[in-house]
Amino acid sequence: MKISPLSSSSRSRLLKLCGSKGGQGIVGNVASRQGSSASPVRATVPNSGIWIPALVFGIPGDTITAIVIGVLYLKNLLPGPLIFQNQPEVITALFAVFFIANILMLPFGWLAIKLSVRMLRVSRSILMPIIMIFCIIGAFAITNSAFAIGVMLVFGILGFVLEEHGFPVAPIILGIVLGPLLEQNFFNSMIKADGSVLAFFARPIAGVLGVATLLLWAAMLWYWSRSRRLAEAAT
Repeated sequence: MKISPLSSSSRSRLLKLCGSKGGQGIVGNVASRQGSSASPVRATVPNSGIWIPALVFGIPGDTITAIVIGVLYLKNLLPGPLIFQNQPEVITALFAVFFIANILMLPFGWLAIKLSVRMLRVSRSILMPIIMIFCIIGAFAITNSAFAIGVMLVFGILGFVLEEHGFPVAPIILGIVLGPLLEQNFFNSMIKADGSVLAFFARPIAGVLGVATLLLWAAMLWYWSRSRRLAEAAT
């Protein structure tokens, strides 16, 4: 699952580019999703922009790279700059798999399109229970406990409620995936800096990125307060 199509779609709804018909197959909303992926070809080819921070810094850009990083950790492979020096065979094998996957994508992608068209013709009353069964099986297979099924159902209901009230779900998914990694690295950085937040702005590049992040947060808060004031004035 790519975060960028979900983020662009939710942003188009927030800016009311599609009116009140977002999520109903409107061309503008569909174009925002496809535009974030640049082209249908990019959706089938491994996104190099996502794999660069995943391999160099160990920061996943989507759920696929997050799963891959988790597998690398299980195999005692630490993603980072040193992996290119200490274990170059891993990077070579990864690029070889990408090359093979792109070749296999042609026949398998064609078959997937044919099957997807047939699946879309199935009634929702039949398709949705099947999807629900696979979700339950997948949740149970993770920990072999009914608790995981309950967590899946709770978050499914929560996602439905958020979507119904206009809250974008993509940032929440990204926060769940990146949250533990961000928290761990933040605490490590604070320990190395003796608890000083100014260490994040000590170097030029870090300072520019930090200031840009603060400006982005300020712009988001200003836009939110401005939209709220305009809504109150309209009523």
